[in-house]
Amino acid sequence: MRRVYLLFMLRNLAPLAFDCFGLAALAFVATFFVSIKHVIANLSFVEGAESFSRFSLLAFSRTELTTKILLFVLGAVCFLAVRDIRRAVRAARILKQGK
Repeated sequence: MRRVYLLFMLRNLAPLAFDCFGLAALAFVATFFVSIKHVIANLSFVEGAESFSRFSLLAFSRTELTTKILLFVLGAVCFLAVRDIRRAVRAARILKQGK
């Protein structure tokens, strides 16, 4: 029966592990296109929600196409990771109830 539990958890955790690897790889690639240090320095001048939204809109509109595509893909992978986290938590609850 333990083998069945192991296979069940592997099937539910493998997509999450793949998403985490994708997030790490995309974050590493993003450092080649985006200077995180400069973004944080510019973000320190933001005061309030209106200023933050204006900063975000201007920063996104004035960036290169490759960076926009990279941010879009990063957002999609984050969405998939959240979906897989929910699936893994649900699987853990099922196993916990079964014992």
